[in-house]
Amino acid sequence: MKSNILFLVIDSFRSDKCYDKNKTSITPNIDSLIKQGIFFSQAISSVASTFPSMGSIFTGMFPFKTGMIDNTYQKLNPEIPTYIEHFKKNGYTTFATTSEVNSFLGLTEDFDLKLESSTHNNYFSLFDGLGEKIVNKLKSLSKEPWFFYVHINDLHQPIIVPKNYDDAQFGETSYERMVSAIDSWIGILLKKINLDNTLIILTSDHGEYVRSLKINDQLIDLESGMGEKTLWKIGNKVPAKLYGPKKKISSYLHKMRSSSREKKIKNLSLSKYEERILKTSRMSLDSHVYDDLLKVPLIFVGYNIKLNNIVSQQVSLVDIFPTITELIGLKNLTSNIDGISLIPLFTNQHLDEKPIFIQSIPHITKNHQNYVGVRTSKFKYVRDAKSHKNFELFNLLDDPLEEHDISNNFPEIVTKMENILQDY
Repeated sequence: MKSNILFLVIDSFRSDKCYDKNKTSITPNIDSLIKQGIFFSQAISSVASTFPSMGSIFTGMFPFKTGMIDNTYQKLNPEIPTYIEHFKKNGYTTFATTSEVNSFLGLTEDFDLKLESSTHNNYFSLFDGLGEKIVNKLKSLSKEPWFFYVHINDLHQPIIVPKNYDDAQFGETSYERMVSAIDSWIGILLKKINLDNTLIILTSDHGEYVRSLKINDQLIDLESGMGEKTLWKIGNKVPAKLYGPKKKISSYLHKMRSSSREKKIKNLSLSKYEERILKTSRMSLDSHVYDDLLKVPLIFVGYNIKLNNIVSQQVSLVDIFPTITELIGLKNLTSNIDGISLIPLFTNQHLDEKPIFIQSIPHITKNHQNYVGVRTSKFKYVRDAKSHKNFELFNLLDDPLEEHDISNNFPEIVTKMENILQDY
């Protein structure tokens, strides 16, 4: 028997907002998945942008190998095989909810059915009908085995929380309240799933800055207001042929919002971390590779997984599909991948930790600062993408908020990390 596969990607979902003692959202269903399966608390995306991240996940390769860089970053190299093609060749019927993401990635032809779009440019919420369509589709699936890729955009900024969840009992911020709302829908979904013959993977493409902090017991909340959310809804109705003008207007509004946020916090005494998350956007000109943007949840539960285990070892999102392939008994896609199977960690066996290549969001404008780097569970090394200048080194164990550059104190570690980057 081949296992069915439900691949849930919650866009912009941070690891600490999924499983952490300080989260304020209510997530009984996600908590149940963790208790029944394997949760990786240090899963790292190589890039904080949907298209190159998903291209990396579906190929098992770091983004720079997939062709998704600079002005091509929204299109996967068609000569690179994907795991979706691999599954289809091995008898799987494949489904997806996100037609535009698949199209940009060159994956459209790999899916036999596309439900209503749930992409950023044509926002379709779980709570506006998409959730019901997904559940109904699951109920109708009769031909097995199937692979179903569900990409949820309700956590993508700006967040529009359903009215019945927009209350402090479901979280301090709109971000965490939306996590509670998504969890409730996951509970409905799980009632339609037989975990004996279905493997569920829950993860995200990247994290996000949540512009809300408690400073001296006072909540400083700079998350998107209703004005921004209204503009977002209007923007979603702009036809694709007007994407260029829409992007220019969006850039202008982004600058206005950034200026407004700076005025609100200019008199506050902020740490480097506090200033960063309150002022910075994931799409800023100097968007970096901090863990707020790269550390995401990763849960495996269901078929062939029988225990509750929290794994703290660093793993990469390129490891997801090599792991799935081994779990369901297929040969791997190709030897030319960066991902590895994580199955030894499922049973507490030893698996060497691999340094992970990381990069900032690919940009085609000259003003953007592009970064590349390498992350291990202890150190993160980052530098300018086009030169060996402006490098930084962070000790993630002593400085998890990445506030203190120690590169001048440890030149030997900088050299070692740069050599790993050069090897990649």
